[in-house]
Amino acid sequence: MGKRKLNAKDQEKKKKAKQEQDLELSSGFFNSVNKPLHQDWENEEQDYELKPRSVKSVNVTEGLPIKRSDGKIERVVYEKTKKDEEPKEEEPEAKEVNEPEPEVEQEQEEEDEDAHLTPQERLFKIKEEIADLASKLMEDPEENYQCFTRLRKMSESKNIVTSQLAIMALIPVFKSLAPTYQIRPLTDAEKREKVSKEVARLRSFEQALVTNYILYVDNLAKLAKVSHSNSQNSKKVTPEQVKKGLLATKAACELCLSSLRHFNHRSEVFAIVIRRLNRKPTNADDLDAFSRCVRVLETLLKDDEENGDISHEVVRLLSKSIIDKKFRVDESVVNIFLSLSVLEDYDPNNNRDIPKKKITKKDRVHLSKKERKARKERKEIEEEMRKAEQALTVEEREKFQAQVLKMLLTLYLQILKAGTHTLDSTKNDASHLMAAVLEGLSRFGQMANLDLLGDFLEVLREIMTDIIQEHSILNDDDDEEVGGLYSGRQVRTVLLCIATSFTLLLNHASTGKLPMSIDLSKFISSLYGLLTDLSLDADLEFSHKSLRLADPLSQSEFDKPAVNVSTKSELLLRCLDFIFFRSKNGTVPRATSFTKRLHMSILHTPEKTSLATLKFIGKLTARYDNAIKGLWNTEERISGEGSYVLGIERLDREVELERSNSGAATLWENVLLDKHYCPMVRDGSRSLMKNSKGK
Repeated sequence: MGKRKLNAKDQEKKKKAKQEQDLELSSGFFNSVNKPLHQDWENEEQDYELKPRSVKSVNVTEGLPIKRSDGKIERVVYEKTKKDEEPKEEEPEAKEVNEPEPEVEQEQEEEDEDAHLTPQERLFKIKEEIADLASKLMEDPEENYQCFTRLRKMSESKNIVTSQLAIMALIPVFKSLAPTYQIRPLTDAEKREKVSKEVARLRSFEQALVTNYILYVDNLAKLAKVSHSNSQNSKKVTPEQVKKGLLATKAACELCLSSLRHFNHRSEVFAIVIRRLNRKPTNADDLDAFSRCVRVLETLLKDDEENGDISHEVVRLLSKSIIDKKFRVDESVVNIFLSLSVLEDYDPNNNRDIPKKKITKKDRVHLSKKERKARKERKEIEEEMRKAEQALTVEEREKFQAQVLKMLLTLYLQILKAGTHTLDSTKNDASHLMAAVLEGLSRFGQMANLDLLGDFLEVLREIMTDIIQEHSILNDDDDEEVGGLYSGRQVRTVLLCIATSFTLLLNHASTGKLPMSIDLSKFISSLYGLLTDLSLDADLEFSHKSLRLADPLSQSEFDKPAVNVSTKSELLLRCLDFIFFRSKNGTVPRATSFTKRLHMSILHTPEKTSLATLKFIGKLTARYDNAIKGLWNTEERISGEGSYVLGIERLDREVELERSNSGAATLWENVLLDKHYCPMVRDGSRSLMKNSKGK
């Protein structure tokens, strides 16, 4: 009982003590500092907890506490600086308002630092820095890919020495590090997925490579726009900018000839080179850059024999540039297309409509559902691998070939139509590109479809007729002094029109795609009328590569032919071969008429042309035999069959070979050829006469 009473007393004491504590809390015990503590707390640290905390300065930030060696914990407080007080959100706004370019600021700082250095020391320092950046990229490109940005910014520097050195230094860097395929951008799903550190490093390097290469090419395109030709009348263009323009053009040529022609942004690199091919410049430096660009494009077309994608890109850009400039380009620019190697094995007439062999049900191999599924998956994997390797299939190559041929023939037709009525224009327009286009048509015209064949023949006939009518001695315009001999360029153009028309027609006839017979008698009679003027041409056997002195009495310079292959003598023999041996246009009246006219021409032509013509007449005699051999026999011509009409132009009608009565002609030119100064010509003439009397 005693213990229970003591417990009850203890409970009452505890209850009273609790009530007192509640009163003290309600009266603000913890707010009073000077009031003594009546609680018996075992830990002395409670005194520190009960003390109010005072902050001396508002601009204070609290750091992490420090624990001393004796176990005490010390509070760390830092004062805020003025930079920390400024709001961070206002920084980009301040940059937008007063943002002097960081590169300009960096250049100014570098100039201030190098102010005490001599020019040689500055140059040495720049070279050392560029070499250091390039060597770092070569040693470990994935680790030091930030050097790309620094080098590229140095190439955009206003200091011409720094800019030139950086531009040239980046060329071998890009050639060594860039792959021979295009790097595609990452998709959103690929960006979100987790990858290993090695893959992340590789992606960062590739992104830096592509980004800086694109900016580098854009800078080259901007610099290459300036040249001597387009800056003569501009006072704003400085000589340093002209030097940068030439350097940028050379850099673009180097990129085109390297493996970077398969890399990203290659169309822009090709455009830099093509943009310089406007007119043939007179300045020596610009002429060197012009010739370099022509050689680069020819090399690109020659080397792209297996794929065709580069040829397609170059032809598209070059043809668009020629049309935009309204054909005011040099003929060497059009001759670039003759280097196309991708069209050498292209035959659209034979490759079309090939019947596919249908597999019968008996020949099919039975596959289970599991095997068919595996085969389908294997095909998908092979297709993905082919796309990754960027390999072209046969169908894709043929598609490129068809598009290249379409663009090329369309351009040729537009040039011919634009230059038909401006043949004697002194401007550098489409008329100066006629010979180059005709040479291209004689090579690629055989691939044209039947729809374009009629257009080409009509345009060729108009070009030839305009030249012949303009130089006709029977021109009705008596006030103007016209007519007479043709110029070298006009003779060449007429011969190319004739050769090209026969080439176009014969290739379609040989493939069996020609549904009708086309009369080319207009071209044959034009060649017959041109023989007399052609024999008086002093440059018949010369090309622009021939070593010869210029004629001091000649008022005009020697015309450079469109292509440095065929002379006018070779073109003449090619046209004669087309008429009599490679087509069905050769008849007996035409053979006799041409034989008589060719003998008259031999009296004036040079030695080599005379020998070649005699050989052709011998070949013609062997084909038509007795029909031509009678021209050497005068006894059979006394029977009164009429007189031979020489074929001189008459007012009433044009020259008609069939009505010239060539059968009544006599080759009296043999008497003069028997006394020719060249012994080989004499022997050839005597041999023909001997063969004619042999039977």
